[in-house]
Order: sequence, then structure tokens, then C-alpha cells
Amino acid sequence: MSDDVIPIPHTLQALLDGLAAITHEVADQLETTSSGVSQDLMKLGDWSKDLVVKLQDFDRMCQHLTGVSTVLHRCAELIGNCDETPPEIVEAIVAEVPMRQLRHRMQSALVHPGAFTPVSQQDDAVF
Repeated sequence: MSDDVIPIPHTLQALLDGLAAITHEVADQLETTSSGVSQDLMKLGDWSKDLVVKLQDFDRMCQHLTGVSTVLHRCAELIGNCDETPPEIVEAIVAEVPMRQLRHRMQSALVHPGAFTPVSQQDDAVF
């Protein structure tokens, strides 16, 4: 018998890992959107100091989400060997999520655990 622990669907570990993946994806989308806005504004030549500061704020939010994603993933790894949360409790937590699309993504993460691969945090970017 192997010492490797295989995550069982509907565990707290799977939920945290799924949340890590979703948070990372949102950070990527935020970065892509912010970058697209920056490129559009460069084409138009319509820049102001306030706008640059706001775009830098978007970049910081992206970095924060990436950091939260990494922490969630590490927490999932740490509790993997001791997670005894009944599946019904985890399912009830997910069922409380008011956004249907997000709730379905979390439910999918429970069924397919381990889909997250952490990436290193980016350095603070300056425009």
C-alpha cells in the first residue's frame, strides 16, 4: 500500500484547491482586462496621471488575488492528510454561494480535485 494520499472528492481540501484555481483564474482575467485597457488607451493617446494610478491599482489587486490563490492552495495541501470534514458540510458551504456560475465552478472543482498548479507571484509592476 502506498503512502501517497489521493484527495477524495467533496473534501475541504478539494474545495480550497478549487477556490485557489478560481481565484488564480480571476487574477489572470483581471490582468488581461487591465492590459487591454492600457493598450487601447495607448492607441488613443488619452493618458492622465489618475488613470495610470488606477491601472496600477488593478495590477495590485491581481497580485493580491494571486497571493490569496497560493495561500489557499498551500492550505489545501496542509489539511490533505487530516481532512475529516463530512462531504455534506462541504456541499452545504458551496450551496450557499449566491452566484450560480461560481457555485457550479466550485462544484466542478470538488468533482475534479487537484486541477490547480500554483505560479510564482509577479513583482509589483509599474507603468
